[in-house]
Amino acid sequence: MSAKQEQWGSNFGFVMAMIASAVGLGSIWRFPYIVGTNGGSAFIILYIFLIIVVGIIGMSVEIALGRNSGVDAIDAYTKHAPRSKILGYMGILTGFILMSIYSVLGAWVLHYVMQSLLFNVTNLPSNHFDHFTQSYEPSFWQLLFILMSSAIVSAGVTKGIEKYSSLINIILLVLIIIVTIRSVTLPGAMEGIEYLLKPDFAKLTDSNVWLMAIGHAFFSLSLGAGAAITFGCYVKKETNIIKSSAITGFTTLGMALLMGFAIFPAVFAAGAKPDSGPGLLFEVLPHVFANIKGGSIFAILFFVATFLAALTSTFSMIESLIVRIMTVTKASRVKVTWSLTAILIVISLPMSLSYNLLSDFVLFDRNLMGNVEFLIDKILMPLNSIILLIIAGWFWKSKGVLQELSNNGSIHLPVQHLILWSIRLVLPLFILIILLKPLFEYITSQ
Repeated sequence: MSAKQEQWGSNFGFVMAMIASAVGLGSIWRFPYIVGTNGGSAFIILYIFLIIVVGIIGMSVEIALGRNSGVDAIDAYTKHAPRSKILGYMGILTGFILMSIYSVLGAWVLHYVMQSLLFNVTNLPSNHFDHFTQSYEPSFWQLLFILMSSAIVSAGVTKGIEKYSSLINIILLVLIIIVTIRSVTLPGAMEGIEYLLKPDFAKLTDSNVWLMAIGHAFFSLSLGAGAAITFGCYVKKETNIIKSSAITGFTTLGMALLMGFAIFPAVFAAGAKPDSGPGLLFEVLPHVFANIKGGSIFAILFFVATFLAALTSTFSMIESLIVRIMTVTKASRVKVTWSLTAILIVISLPMSLSYNLLSDFVLFDRNLMGNVEFLIDKILMPLNSIILLIIAGWFWKSKGVLQELSNNGSIHLPVQHLILWSIRLVLPLFILIILLKPLFEYITSQ
């Protein structure tokens, strides 16, 4: 069985699946705490710029490569650069490893969903999150989260991913809007709104903030992890790739900003610190909800929405490798999915154990999970995207990437030469400079 045997039921379903892949914990869990530790709205300005300039074009190229291949992510590499198979595997394995991190975050969210449903999450002690992550309980929720994700993916594209993505996106949007409206109407919320709207322009010259911004752009859109290429394999020939990528990119931006307005006004209203780091969502918000009338209800809504976002984001991470193995072995989707699930469980458990059994493993002031996250979103994902841009721009014969993006000329592409040279040279160099500048500054400062 190959990717050729399945297609998206509609362009709407494809866009919904792409949005579900992009709008996940990157927008809900990661975006708020990174904003809080990297200059507030200054970081947001950089993030918006990078999504538009790098993200949308990068996603369009990945989808175009996938559709042109029609098989899987590896074929998208080797069809135009025959010796690049190992680079293709690096891309899809990046997504698979990223799933191991997401499973930990999904475990945390599942715990808080159950706490909010069965008990009262607003009454949790301030150190609950630390005690929870330092116990072995997250491993149980991690296992459950992986099994839930695999069950949906095993159902296939139209019956699983497309069907559930469309439904979950709508539920997610409604729930987050409800929480946002309540947050911005709290007494003292204006300070949080100002925090999001008044930039510290000095941060715009900080190369580390640029690195965090581009890393988050790749993380939030799942670029360089094989996801967009694999989803592109199912795209119909008449689909407008650039339009679909733009909708996905701007929706991701919108949801991230919406989360900013859902969290920071409430954080400031409660007198909490915006730079609380990765624990912002889990440590601060339960106590924020405790100071809100009907807070227990809003807590349930919020954590359910976060769980749905985490779940839908994982579909694309495992799908790329599933399709490759199906293509090579001709095995069924169900068999491949559950075989990979067993492997995923094994490599994911050390991530949750980073906070207890393996907590002594520290490198560069980061635990095991922190180092794996750094490796993925600040090194592998950007490098994979650079490689894909070079393959599309230089190895795809007769400017084929423009033909694919324009549906063989049926869609008008303005400034084609600018688009082509952005793919070939401008974007790869731009990404590389952002990656290397902090390293160069560190070396020259020694």
